[in-house]
Formats: sequence, structure tokens, C-alpha cells
Amino acid sequence: MRRLKGEDNSFLAWESDVQPQHTIKAIVCDPARGHVPLTFERVKVAVQGMVDRIEPLQWQLLMPRLPIGRPWWISRPRLDIDYHVRRVAAAAPGGDRELAAAISAIVEPRLDRSRLPWQMWYVDGLADGRIALVLKIHHAVADGMASLRLLETMYSADPEARLPEPRVTPLPNDRRPASWIWLPLVVRHQLAALIGFPRIIARTARVTRTIRRRQKAGKPGYAAAFAAPGARFNAPLTPDRRFAYHSCDLQTIKQVAKTLGVNVNDVFLACCSGALREFLARRGDLPAETLTAVVPVSMRPPGAEIEWGNHVARWNVLLATDIADPVERLTAIAAATRTAREVQAERDALLQHDWMEYWPLFWFYSRALPLVGERMSHRPTFSLIASNMRGPQRRLYWGGAPIEQLISTGPLVFPMGLNFTGWSYADRMTIGVLTCGDHVADPWEIADGLPRALAELAERASAAVETVEQAKGEAAAGVDVLPEAGHRV
Repeated sequence: MRRLKGEDNSFLAWESDVQPQHTIKAIVCDPARGHVPLTFERVKVAVQGMVDRIEPLQWQLLMPRLPIGRPWWISRPRLDIDYHVRRVAAAAPGGDRELAAAISAIVEPRLDRSRLPWQMWYVDGLADGRIALVLKIHHAVADGMASLRLLETMYSADPEARLPEPRVTPLPNDRRPASWIWLPLVVRHQLAALIGFPRIIARTARVTRTIRRRQKAGKPGYAAAFAAPGARFNAPLTPDRRFAYHSCDLQTIKQVAKTLGVNVNDVFLACCSGALREFLARRGDLPAETLTAVVPVSMRPPGAEIEWGNHVARWNVLLATDIADPVERLTAIAAATRTAREVQAERDALLQHDWMEYWPLFWFYSRALPLVGERMSHRPTFSLIASNMRGPQRRLYWGGAPIEQLISTGPLVFPMGLNFTGWSYADRMTIGVLTCGDHVADPWEIADGLPRALAELAERASAAVETVEQAKGEAAAGVDVLPEAGHRV
């Protein structure tokens, strides 16, 4: 048994029929290039083999009998294979738009909490005989870094690795512990939380003083809540989900970042901002004020073993959608992320995570107060979610078949009815765009702007380099390099 952390539990607490909290990790490959053809029946057998070897794929929620305490993960590796591994055919001609439509249908319904919190969908009918394997897994199981570990465990960097086989002797399912075991565990955790509460209050007071000192010094902070005007995707959510994605050249992104003195995440955010600005302007909805984004960032120490579950901070940044010039927009975004990094370094980095252990109080702070603020200000807390993840650094294979593409999306959380999720893999960054279909019926109208926004930045970066080189050449041409009489060369 494994008790859910407060942060993991938050994704269960936020979940509803109109706000499911799972993520999507889809891979595309050629089933004929495996050691054996990757048919649906072979995939079902291999998935059981993966479950036998990968711990979080065995977890099932164990809810407390009494309305106190937190859920636990319990090991239940004997799965209903027909529920967890399913098949769907993409519509002809099986291109990106048809695969995105299939993912849209997969992402809509909630996962059944009485079962293991994931499904694997086998999508055939793609162009050139390709298939997609779409893993739908609850966010309570894994954040971005843990999902990366999961993908690198499910698949292999070794092209000779075979498909996993189920164990000869199936693993047993854990049983719910008896009350005389369960209740003392709950009491122990509740007492520990009670004893630790004064320290949480003291740490909160210290962070509050840090915030005030920064404000008095006139330094910028995180983007303010309720600062951005409402957009069409900041309305109450419905179950309808629409998904689109575009794959961008990673080397171009890195070159833009290097040339303009920013980082890859800044360029990612600038592409999202540029595509969104174009979409809103085309519809006559572009506000004069900038939109804002919640940007999840990993809080795991560098080099530490990646644990399952969630461990992220959330930056609140300006997207500079009010700036027309793409380079100026990127510069403003880079300044906002630098500020967010400084603010995070000044504060108690783990305070938010520890507050999540006191869920009723954290719920009041994170959900109830924002809802009141939205009704009073008539503005959303923040505009959207934008998450960028550095994906696998080596080519992955499954049963010998090279994985050609990696596509991902995270969930929507009201009032943020738009989610940009970028994952890099090999020489590409694929950016997913998830919307509520009742508010943005065709997310391709946004996604199609992503490569245009990158191309515009690349063109401006290239022009900047040419200007610098030209200036250097002119300076060199104007220098007299002949030695004066009597000087030795």
C-alpha cells in the first residue's frame, strides 16, 4: 500500500465529469517494423507483460471507508484486459487530423476509479500502415517527469529488446487491509499533520514577509491573478474535448533561443502566445491586455531518482499577447519567466506541496477563493495552462519498431479551458492543443498557427544574425592592418 501525497490527491479532488484529470501520452510507429507484427492481439499480451513489471501500472485506488483520511494505492495487477486495452480506427485518410480526432474521443470520458487508473488505446487506420498507442493515465499517478520515466520503462532504447511477456505465475492482487490495521494508519497520519501544522503557519508567515519585501523594493513578482481579461475559453467547462497538435523542428527552436539569448521554454511559450494572438485577432477577440498562463515546472532535484506521483511548482507568467512584434513578445515572456525563477528561488519551494497535505484548507485557498475572486472581478484566475517537457533523449523502440512520434496533452482545469502541452522527442517538439469543444470547436485554428509563429521568430533571429555579421564585416573593412614603417610583423 502507498498513501497518496497531497499533490496527487488534489487531482482526484479537482476531478468531475466536466473536468477529468488524466493525461495522454501517444506514440506512433510502423507495426510491420517490429520483431513480430504489432497486431492488436499481440499488444494486449504485451501490455499485460508491462503491467507485471511496472509498479504504477498495477495501482488501484483504495478509498477510505470513513470520510476521513486520504486514498491509498493498492496493488491489483490482475487486470480486465478488455477494459484496459482497447481498439479504435482512425478515419481515412489517417493523417494528423484524423489521429487528433481519435485522441479527442479518447480524452473525453473520465477513467473508472474502481479499476486501474489507465487505458491503452490501439489506433489503427493511420496513413502508411502506422498505428498509434495512446496511453490515457490519471494525473494522480504521474507528472511530466514521472511520465517520462514511465515511457522510458514501457518502451526501450534497445532496438533488439523484445515485447514484454506476461509472467507464468500471475501476481496476486492485494486485499483491503482489516480495519484494525487501517484505522491506526489513518490516526497516525492525522496526528502527524496536526503536530506539523504550526510549522506550516510559521513558514507561511516567512514567505509572506519575503513577498512584502520584494514588493517594497519595487521588484516584479508572479503575474497577478485576475489580471487578464476573460477569453472565449475561460467559460465553465463541459465534457466535450477537442484536440489538435503540430510538430515543430527542435533545432530551429534551439537556434532561436541561442540567437536571441533566451531558453527553449521561452520560445515554446512565445510560439503558443503567437498562435493564440493570431487566432484571437482573426476572430476579432484579441484583448488590449495580455493573457496569462500557469506554467508547471518540475521541483525534483537534479540527478535525483524520479519518484512516481507529482512534484511540480506552478509559475504564473504573462504571455505578452498584447505585443505585436514577435521578438519583443519573446523578450517580454523571457523576462516574465526570469522573474518567476527569481521569485521561486526566494520563497520556500516546498511550502505549497506541504499545504496540500491539509487538503480542506488548501482547497479553500486554491479553489474557493479564486471562484469568489472571479465572480467579483469578472476575470479568470489565469487564462490557460502551458506545459513544456523535455522528452526522451534517445530513440525509443517497442518490440523493435522505432517510435516515430510522441504526442501528449494534460487536462483542463476551470477557468483555464485551453491547454498547450509540448514534448520534445528526437529532433521534434510536438505541441498539443486541448480545448473544451463548446468554447473552441476547432483547436486546429490555434495549432496551425504554431509553426507560423516559430517561422516568424526564426526569420527575425536569422535577420539579427545577418545584421551582426554585416556590422562585423563593415568594421573589419574599415581597419588599416598595414604595419607602420619600422614595426615588425
